[in-house]
Parts: sequence; structure tokens; C-alpha cells
Amino acid sequence: MPWLLSVHIAFLLIWCAALFYLPGLIAGRAGGDCDPSSRGHGLPLRQLFNLLATPAALFTIASGTLLFLVQGTHGAWLVLKLTAVAVMVLCHVLYGALILRLEHAPQSAVTVPCIALATASALAALCVVWLVLARPL
Repeated sequence: MPWLLSVHIAFLLIWCAALFYLPGLIAGRAGGDCDPSSRGHGLPLRQLFNLLATPAALFTIASGTLLFLVQGTHGAWLVLKLTAVAVMVLCHVLYGALILRLEHAPQSAVTVPCIALATASALAALCVVWLVLARPL
């Protein structure tokens, strides 16, 4: 099923790109640039999260689950990979919480959480890639 693997990789790339892009957007929004005239430029933060990042995450997980079921893949590396994916999901949820926090208190201090989440997201994504490429055949 090469098409399913291609779909999985495409959605994984979109999800990872969103996880890497969101911390900068969140930190920038908290930096005080909440001028109503600047809000009309670009895709609003919550829409980016709800309309791009979350569906990409769901399709990544769904296509990965289908790959697992179709290929019958198993092993210790899969448990490690799913743990890294769980960390990515946790980071995704925490980004959503930061977005909600900013909507209620625009001047919230979110720089440190953004740095921590960006680091955790990057490490988890790198672990997923490394585990997939280093898996035993």
C-alpha cells in the first residue's frame, strides 16, 4: 500500500510543520502585537490550529493506524515510536491550551512554554523519523 504510506508521510509533514510554526506564532501574538489592524493579515492562529494542524494530526494518526493494521508491524521500536507520537500529541494539545490562554489574556507570558513545547515537539518528531529509518526489517 504505497499510496497509504504516501498519505501518512504527507500528513505527518504538515503536522510537524505546524508544530514547528505554532510556537513562533503564539509567542509573536503574546508579544503585544494584537492591534486590530494586524489581525486581518494572514491566517488567524486559532484557525491555523483548528483547520490545518488538528486535521493533519488526526489524518496522520489514522493513516498510521491503518498502516500498522495492514502491514502487521510490531516490535519494541513500534512502542518507542508510538511513545514519541504521544509526546507530539501532548505538545499539540498544550499548543491549543496556550492559544486559548492568549485569547483570554493576550498579555500572558508564553515564551518559556513555547520554547519548551518547540523543543519537545522537535525532539519527538526527530525520534519518530529516526525510529522509522532505523527500524529492523
